[in-house]
Amino acid sequence: MSTTPKAGFFTLGVSPEHYRLPHPRLDLPVILLLQRVLCRAFEILRQNGFSLSEAKEDQVTAALRAVLENNLRQNGSVPGFNRRTYESVVRQGQAANFDGTRLTKTPDLCFKLRHDDAEPRMVVSEFDALFVECKPVDRVHPAGGDYCDRGIIRFVAGDYAWAMQEGMMVAYARDGRTIAGHLIPAMSKPQRMTALGTIQLPQPLGASTVAADAQTEKIHFSKHRRTFPWPDGKGPATDIRIYHLWHDCV
Repeated sequence: MSTTPKAGFFTLGVSPEHYRLPHPRLDLPVILLLQRVLCRAFEILRQNGFSLSEAKEDQVTAALRAVLENNLRQNGSVPGFNRRTYESVVRQGQAANFDGTRLTKTPDLCFKLRHDDAEPRMVVSEFDALFVECKPVDRVHPAGGDYCDRGIIRFVAGDYAWAMQEGMMVAYARDGRTIAGHLIPAMSKPQRMTALGTIQLPQPLGASTVAADAQTEKIHFSKHRRTFPWPDGKGPATDIRIYHLWHDCV
């Protein structure tokens, strides 16, 4: 992978001095709102008879996106999530990585907030969002190999959310897989700690934060060091916080 960002690649028509990196943090209320939105989407799938225990990864993600976009964003039934506050929820939309050498990266879901600021935001607009990667975690899909080595790594390497200070992993957990029993042990292996630039292993978001429902674990977060350079001479990428939302798909 090239480590020399292409100056101006992402900002044709926008001078480098007109945007800042990293983009502003997504406030905790935003993360907790999207947790509630995702949990409500899972609940609706269950109510509609969708088999979360048997469906394949892409089937679950496509079904989630359909509920998120065609139901929840349209009717505003989860307060704070509606057409006025969020743009269309995108599934596997193509996006470039940090240096433009890979143009077809496809994060599973993308939540882009609408902003009513009087002044233009000093951001690269297309990369200003919460990017979400979804992975099954079960007997066939281990927390280490799939969730970490082909999931979290995409945020650390600058494939996803390279301009942001946070991203989200969603686990379709089966076969009794849990964050404490499976994710943390997998992430604690020395070689993986190094590969993921792990600064802090997953821990609960806070004492006041509870699980959104009976099927969803309390949201956790981990911190990771990124080592790639930002484009346009913006300096080295800052650390990223990854939120972990594990839903029991039984």
